[in-house]
Amino acid sequence: MSDEPKPSNSTPRVRENEDPNEGNRPLPWFLVMSLGAMAMWGAFYIVSTPSGEDSAFGDQRTVASLRPPVVLAGAAATVDGKQVYGAKCAACHQGSGLGVAGVFPPLAASEWVIGDEKILANILLHGVNGEMVVKGITYIGAMPAWKSLSDDELAALLTYIRSDWGNAAPPIKLETITSQRELTKARTEPYAGGSSIKPDS
Repeated sequence: MSDEPKPSNSTPRVRENEDPNEGNRPLPWFLVMSLGAMAMWGAFYIVSTPSGEDSAFGDQRTVASLRPPVVLAGAAATVDGKQVYGAKCAACHQGSGLGVAGVFPPLAASEWVIGDEKILANILLHGVNGEMVVKGITYIGAMPAWKSLSDDELAALLTYIRSDWGNAAPPIKLETITSQRELTKARTEPYAGGSSIKPDS
């Protein structure tokens, strides 16, 4: 045996810890499997989804479908009445056309909508303040005038509300709007309730 003295625990070499070694810690197997499955699904989705054409797989419209329609000189522009309704009327009368009970009257099965087209045109052109009885219920409020809309827009709008939600009234002709606008051009105020609205012919 060697008589060399053993190092004491108090010596610096023994007191300090050894330098750490960087180990190899792989990702958990379930995480690797999940990442692989997502990558395979993504590749399959990209390959199987059609692109460059109108599709049911999302908004993949072509550049051609995004261009506005070309209107030839002298041709009438096509107006989407449903789109006009959504922008101007749906906030009150709702997308269902049922209105809001006690506040905004319904357009579905309304005698004002499916009745005299000239009266309906005048309501949109000049608005109504006061009482209106719709389907036996009295509504008190203010219907704004939409004379700022073009004749084409008004005709398309009124044709839409006369043909949706179960309504089956004939379409409104452009000439009807044009003639009612001219015949009532002297009016500067809205109608005072439903009883004051006249067809003006």
